[in-house]
Amino acid sequence: MSFRLPANMLRTSLRTPARQILQRRLASTEPEGITFSSKASRPSTLKYEAPEAGRAYMAAKSGVAPTAPAEGRYVNGVKQEESFAGPSRPRMVYDRPKEARPLPQLKSNWMMYTALATLGLGAWAAFLLHATNAERLSSSVLRQITYQLRNSEEIKQLLGDRVHYAENWYGFGEPWISGNVNLLQGKVDLKFRIEGSKEKATVYFTSIRPTENAEFQIVRYKVIADDGKVVQLA
Repeated sequence: MSFRLPANMLRTSLRTPARQILQRRLASTEPEGITFSSKASRPSTLKYEAPEAGRAYMAAKSGVAPTAPAEGRYVNGVKQEESFAGPSRPRMVYDRPKEARPLPQLKSNWMMYTALATLGLGAWAAFLLHATNAERLSSSVLRQITYQLRNSEEIKQLLGDRVHYAENWYGFGEPWISGNVNLLQGKVDLKFRIEGSKEKATVYFTSIRPTENAEFQIVRYKVIADDGKVVQLA
């Protein structure tokens, strides 16, 4: 006669010997006297000094300066020592060599800067003078004056034929006209040199406008030759 055991009873009978064998093996390999509390105990630590503890190099956080622990105080079972008890560690010092050569003297360039500034100001002044002289040369008043001088019989007798502007070295090839021409303010005052086939002379012309709606009135208009002769044209 054959019979079958229930499945749950078969599993229990198979598992029980296996568990017993595993527990026996673990008990034989584990040393006696070791408990979980002894494994989790605090390990012994070696006493060492922090690299910057002697000089208090750590920066303060949140505006609170670092403080040294009190001497003889125990924290977590470890005795704390005074961090500032000893002197700070010496740092490396580089001494200047005794036979070091002196520093070189820097050369002053103020003369060069002064010369450049003078040259620049001189060029700017020459440009302004040339621009104002060109403005006077192109004025309608000066053109009328030179036309009258070329066609005047008195000027031809005084200076000769072919009356024109006198040459000069400072005008860069152009005649130099002194004075100013301001038609808006009603003031014209000119002085320039002319020459003919016989003589050279200086022309003086001055005209003003008394009122805003009035006409210009000639105050001075004469030619003075180099020999002293004077010709009044107004």
